[in-house]
Amino acid sequence: MTEERPSLARIYWILMKPRVVFLLQATAICGVLIYDLGEGYKNEGWKPIDSVITSLIVLIGGSLASGGSMAINMWYERDIDPLMERTESRPIPSGFISPAHALTFGIIVCLTGVAIVTLLTVPEAGMITGFSAFFYVFIYTMFLKRRTPQNIVIGGLAGATPPAIGWIAAGGNIDDPLPWLMVLTIFMWTPPHFWSLTLSKRRDYGEAGVPMLPVVKGEDVTRNHIAAYTVILVVTSLMMVLIGNTGLLFLVSGMLLSCYFCYLSFSLRNSKSEDEAWNLFKFSNIYLYSLFVCLVLDAKYYFPVFE
Repeated sequence: MTEERPSLARIYWILMKPRVVFLLQATAICGVLIYDLGEGYKNEGWKPIDSVITSLIVLIGGSLASGGSMAINMWYERDIDPLMERTESRPIPSGFISPAHALTFGIIVCLTGVAIVTLLTVPEAGMITGFSAFFYVFIYTMFLKRRTPQNIVIGGLAGATPPAIGWIAAGGNIDDPLPWLMVLTIFMWTPPHFWSLTLSKRRDYGEAGVPMLPVVKGEDVTRNHIAAYTVILVVTSLMMVLIGNTGLLFLVSGMLLSCYFCYLSFSLRNSKSEDEAWNLFKFSNIYLYSLFVCLVLDAKYYFPVFE
């Protein structure tokens, strides 16, 4: 039985990988709010309407730029997507859209998103948005992914920048430490997040010839790497307090979240179950959302730790 062709709008939606995009763009909105409720409030007072407008611009522009780069990624990986159960039903291998159509869509949407952030906020925010899209398409997708098991480590930089984009778009300085510590957090979160997924889908990547860490180095090495990166996340959370000048609320909540993530990752070292890896992957999403919500609340209800 032939699968029914979805609408063109639905095909475009799938090409943009909206679940992945919105997870990361939510951290951009948090970047806006953390600045506005913290540094912005100290300087000018909080203007909710400005926060809403900036958040919408960053969300729309960032989602288009990121979603467009995701569509280009699907165009480039159209040769290996049919080999993996997780990706075999994507629009291009399913025959719902031609590769040229998908590529054209991705380029137009990506450039539109970069233009929106650049023209409606500040040039620096647009430059970082453009850099992220470029890095994901050319450095991660076309150069790293099929060449090294460290692909997701280096390539994770592309998805780590939204908090800094939000912070700078809201009026923050590009050299402030806190937004870059937020970037570092996502950068260090990405490997355990993605490796826990690849542990549960290892056969797919092996059959497609993609050198993900579990395929090249084995499951035990991957579990050790996951544990090591979650330890770094605990250190990063502490650095946000010591260097980023966050408050008591984040010191407690952020450390608890990071320590629990670390505990789960060390528990995974003793488990050979794909279900446990999948559960860690699901918690990693909760972790990132929760950590950034705690940063927003900390900015609003700031109680200094060191003063």
